[in-house]
Amino acid sequence: MSELQIIAGAELNPFERTTGLSNWNRYAAVNDEFIEIHMDDAAAKAIGMPGVFGMGNLRIAYLHNLLVEAVGGRGDIVEFRCEFRGLNLKGDQLTCTGTVSDVRDEGGSTLAEVRLGVVNQDGVDTTPGAATLVLFGGDPAMPPEGPRREASGDASPGTYLTQDTIDQIGRVMEPVAAPAVGANDIARWATATWWPEPPPAVFVDPAAAAAHGAWGEIVAPRDFDPFAWMPDRPWSGDWLWGMGGGPGERVLNGGQVNRYGAPIRPGDVISVTRRFVDVVERETKRGPMVFFTSEFRWTNQHDEMVRVGEQTTIYW
Repeated sequence: MSELQIIAGAELNPFERTTGLSNWNRYAAVNDEFIEIHMDDAAAKAIGMPGVFGMGNLRIAYLHNLLVEAVGGRGDIVEFRCEFRGLNLKGDQLTCTGTVSDVRDEGGSTLAEVRLGVVNQDGVDTTPGAATLVLFGGDPAMPPEGPRREASGDASPGTYLTQDTIDQIGRVMEPVAAPAVGANDIARWATATWWPEPPPAVFVDPAAAAAHGAWGEIVAPRDFDPFAWMPDRPWSGDWLWGMGGGPGERVLNGGQVNRYGAPIRPGDVISVTRRFVDVVERETKRGPMVFFTSEFRWTNQHDEMVRVGEQTTIYW
């Protein structure tokens, strides 16, 4: 693990990958993202894209890897947020970057703010974002959870957005539990997202995790998804419209905000509760686009908050 000093102005060591189907297939194998637009040029072109492109979630994984390598066994990721502003096409050379913008003490915790980006070979930042890290001074502990996101009040019917959809804002779905997490699930995830380099030993070797891991034992990468291979995956709320090829049916991943709490350990049973937070239609250079905000709240078998995620889903 890195011994980079986490101080204001510090540049994190970049995390670099040249991506294509080998990367995407490995990620699909652990995250069950065998979606045609990520596998087949014709399917991607049918929705107006230049060709097959990579998963936004894999770029999120790469940015998490950057942060893990920077903080090493000295802390953890408290919050992660990003937007997707460009595609990851075959052969792209991606450089994940991070700059520490601030370090402060808050509520007894030392927190570091990091500006993030994923820049391709053309100098385009396809995934601008930011993160908050916590640096452990003693026993590992995460800062308390912040306030919940609420609706903006800006929703109104438009070209695609209907009042029926707006009326569902605030609806909560029943919790869904994933199968118990296995140590091999964690190892496979880390192996796929660090490929072609081996993953850090703290994700695959109990002795290394005990000696060098932030939590003193194997825990999952923060981007790990225990729900990926469930027959009925709780990845979205039923207020979303599905996926199609026509106007108002085309869908993009608009970005994420994740707040992290207790780590996921082997043997944990994670449950998710989904909430429809907001929806709004905006006029853009692509025409009308509808932006859904959905919340996914994960808890473990001890009712501890593991992750609160806000997902932006875009229809156009």
